[in-house]
Formats: sequence, structure tokens, C-alpha cells
Amino acid sequence: MRFSSHYKMEGDDIIDYVFEHTNFFDSNENLVCEEIGDGNINYVYRIFDNNTKKSIILKQADVQTRVRPDGYLNPDRSTREAEVLKLYNEYSPDCSPKLIYTDSVMAAIIMEDIGSYSNLRTELMTGKIFYGLEKLIAGFIVDTSLSSTDLCLGYQKKSQTASKFYNPDLCKITEDLVFTHPYKDVRGRNILFPENAEWLKKKFYEDSKLIAKVAALKEKFNNYPQGLIHGDLHSGSIFVKTENEKTKIKIIDPEFAFYGPIAYDLGNVLAHFIFAESYAKYSTLFADEQKQKADFLLWIENAKKDLLKFFYIFAKDFLAKNIKDPMYKNEIFIDDYIEKIKIDTISFCGTELNRRIIGSAKTPEITSIKQIESRIFLERELAETGCAMILNPEEVLRGLEA
Repeated sequence: MRFSSHYKMEGDDIIDYVFEHTNFFDSNENLVCEEIGDGNINYVYRIFDNNTKKSIILKQADVQTRVRPDGYLNPDRSTREAEVLKLYNEYSPDCSPKLIYTDSVMAAIIMEDIGSYSNLRTELMTGKIFYGLEKLIAGFIVDTSLSSTDLCLGYQKKSQTASKFYNPDLCKITEDLVFTHPYKDVRGRNILFPENAEWLKKKFYEDSKLIAKVAALKEKFNNYPQGLIHGDLHSGSIFVKTENEKTKIKIIDPEFAFYGPIAYDLGNVLAHFIFAESYAKYSTLFADEQKQKADFLLWIENAKKDLLKFFYIFAKDFLAKNIKDPMYKNEIFIDDYIEKIKIDTISFCGTELNRRIIGSAKTPEITSIKQIESRIFLERELAETGCAMILNPEEVLRGLEA
């Protein structure tokens, strides 16, 4: 029986599958399927009707990863991702694509097409400003992560929920790429810009204090199931548009989601604001538009500060309203709880900055800088910032909030 056992679907399969499993299209005669995914792991397709222009998205997980035929992962990760999207639809429906259909056998997810939105990383690299962006992201993290903590669910329910999102395979990828390989290149896969290679090796490989701090962050990442986090929340997994002069976002691809430290998501977002800032400073984007450059840099500087400011405001209000345990319902405890998240945000931000400089998973804000001297300065500035964040997070936080 067709679609009764897992296999990687192709174009005609996908069209038939979508038509059979949803009521979205009236007919399959004019349907077209195109692959639109550019990620490393899963396959993403847009299915659209040539006549009505209606469209829908299908994402499928396969045994082999998309860009590495020798990479193998359990397709069951699709079921976990679907469960995360269900929670996003419940707790933050305006910031997540609508889930339409899920299938654990075919490891498929069918969801709303957010084609009217654009990739945030791409937009920021054109110098576009989105006022209120950081407020929306902070609200999304509060609504989807704090709601899953034992403070709000109670320990027993939280523990039961956390087991549903056990994600060892993908967490291992993060553990290696973020917390191990940039400092201990055990697989020899780090990619160093030649003109910075020796400087970076000394900076990352020989600083025992830095390595000890990162080891502590690795231990926290692995052993602090604070709340349900996205796990890969960066500017490439955030889509954005301006509608009636208001910024709107959609958060996608929570395949790395698991119960971990909430600060990890916040730190990733902050790091990618910094990447956008660095690209604006060192690229030729604003070569003849100095006022536009100044406006963008002022906005992104404020966005970095306001991300944590709004997180604090929203988190304090959320916890005050949703904590039931009388021991946790204490203003001093709540303030301390949020402050610890903010401090860890700075530290995790540093690990994200560092791993994109020296690790194998680069970011285009760095790699698209073609002027050698600019690339040298950009990488060194980011590395100095990243290491300072890891070594002295409280001091960096004070500076950011000043």
C-alpha cells in the first residue's frame, strides 16, 4: 500500500501525497512541486496550483541527510518537530507557520506556506531595518520556552513533557560543532581563514581558561533541561515581513528542539544580530550610503540591547501570572531566575560567535567578505567579542545594558 512505509518521496509522489492527505487543493491536475530547502538535513518542497496560485509546504525527513549521503539520522525527528510546531501554534500562533498535517510513517510535515515572508539573514544583509523585531523574538521565546518550565508546569508534568522531546542525535551535532570542535579540533574539520589561522589557533586552542568556561557551558547545555528551546534559533530560521508598517515574523525549523537552557536560544539570536552588525561595518554594502549605514548600525545596536530588555519585561510578567508554586511565586526569586538567563545568554552568544569563525559551519556574513584585510579585522573583532562574552559575561552584560 502506497505511503504505508517510509521512503524519500519525489515530485509526483509529493503531489499525490499532499492531495490525498489534505483538502487544501480542489484538484491535482495543475499542481507543481519544487524543492525550496537549502538546509543540511531535511527536504523541503513547495506544492502550488498553477491556476489558483494556492500553495503549501511539505517537509520530509529521510534516513540520509540532504547534503551528506554518508550522514545518517533517524527520521523520527520529524515527529518531534511536528510536536514542537503544535506547541508553537498553541502558544505563539502569530509567530509560527500553521501546521496542517503530520505523518510519523512518512516522516512528513505539511504546513502553511510563508512565501510572503523573507529570510531574516538575507534581509539584514541588504541593510533592511525591522522595527520591533527584537520585541517579537523575545516574546516568542518567553511564550514557548517559559511555558514549558517546571515553574509553570510543575515538576512532574514538566518531566513527562521533556521526555517527549529527547533529542540526542541532533543535540550531539550541536555539542560537537558549538562546544567541542572550535576548541578541540578532534576531527580536523575546522576551517580557518588562512590569514588568521595561527592567530585563531592560539586564541581558541591554547587558552585553558576559555576552554574551561566553554566546558562548563557544554555541561549546562547537556544537563540543564530548563525548558523547551528551539535549539537552532538564528537569523536563517526566522522569516520576516513588514505589513502596514508593522514587523511580523515566523519561526521555522525547530528540528533541533529539546529541553535545554533557555539562554541558548537568546544567545544565538543575539549572536546573529552581531553578525549582521559586523557585516554592515566591514562589507561594501553601504559604500556610498553613509547615512543608511549609520541608521542601520544604530538600529541593530538598539536591537541587541532591547532583545534582553524585552525578554526581562515579558518574562517577569509571564512568570508572575503563570507560576502556581508558592515557593517560586516570589519576586526576588523571579528576578534572580531571569538575571541568570541573561548572563548565560551572553556566554552562549560567545560560543555561537566563535564557532562560526573557526568551525566548519560558517555564516555568510563572514564568508561573503572578499577583501582580505576586512575579513581579518572582522574575524578578530568577533573572536575578541566572543571570548570576552564567555570569560566575563556579567561585565559584557553590564556594558550592553548601559
